[in-house]
Amino acid sequence: MKKLLFLLLLLLTAHISPAQQVPTTRNTFYIDGSSHGAYYSVNYDRIFRTGRVFSNSFRLGFSVFGNTMALPLGINFIKGPDQHHVELGITVVPLVEKYQKLFSAGNIADKKLYLIPGAGYRYQPPAGGFFFKAILAPIIYLDPASDNFWRMDGKVYPGINLGAGYSF
Repeated sequence: MKKLLFLLLLLLTAHISPAQQVPTTRNTFYIDGSSHGAYYSVNYDRIFRTGRVFSNSFRLGFSVFGNTMALPLGINFIKGPDQHHVELGITVVPLVEKYQKLFSAGNIADKKLYLIPGAGYRYQPPAGGFFFKAILAPIIYLDPASDNFWRMDGKVYPGINLGAGYSF
């Protein structure tokens, strides 16, 4: 009976033990540039799940340029050993022009939305350090009418996103 319990305990701990997994830095700060929408943003990326096939990360960003403010939010699926990865993901970018007027009387702020489903390359060494990514994507631009959010004029642009920063 003791041998059976020992074997069961060994099997359970071997399943959750990270000893055979490659250590991966989970946090990244980076600057991202895009061909449409928010032309740049400062971002935080966090790998929140590591799996056998894919690991997942989320992205939170912020950008202000002129009268425009954007908040990129995304989720990524990362695959690949060592430092070279394939990245699939979707990013939603709410963008507000004349953001200073967003909560004022007469609200003349112009709200737009960009959807970016993309695929590309991600360089992120397991021990941390320099981070780089390049994503090709159709950039879906949605501009809702001021009086009806659900009536949107949409356009699709070919796009590229490039990011560089530091993982730790």
